[in-house]
Amino acid sequence: MKLLTLLADADISSVFGNGLSLGEKGALSLKMILMGMGTVFAVLFIIWLVLTLFRLVMDAVRKKGKDKEPSRNTDPVPASGTVDATDDRALVAVISAAVAAYRVAEAGASGRTVPFRVVSFNRSGSGPWKKDGESN
Repeated sequence: MKLLTLLADADISSVFGNGLSLGEKGALSLKMILMGMGTVFAVLFIIWLVLTLFRLVMDAVRKKGKDKEPSRNTDPVPASGTVDATDDRALVAVISAAVAAYRVAEAGASGRTVPFRVVSFNRSGSGPWKKDGESN
């Protein structure tokens, strides 16, 4: 109780003055350290709790949003035929169709897509993709 009355004093020099023995100073220092660390860990626990609650709320909102969204057919489209690798026009058409399908899928429920046009398509003479094309 003597330490609590010393802490309540406004004059800090009387707390850390010569009036305390070494054991009392050590006990007072330990209590100060534990109070400071306890406060820090209590605040960290509260922050962790708030973040966990936010995650639970956001998961519930996402799940609710997925229930309202109409289901899209995400099955891959089977290939209707093979494309000759030497026919550049067919290759451009296949790549353009894949990009357009991707953009429509990314637009989602809003349905707003920006149109695009393939301006040029040049075959590269080197690189890792050439090796893959030659191995087939």
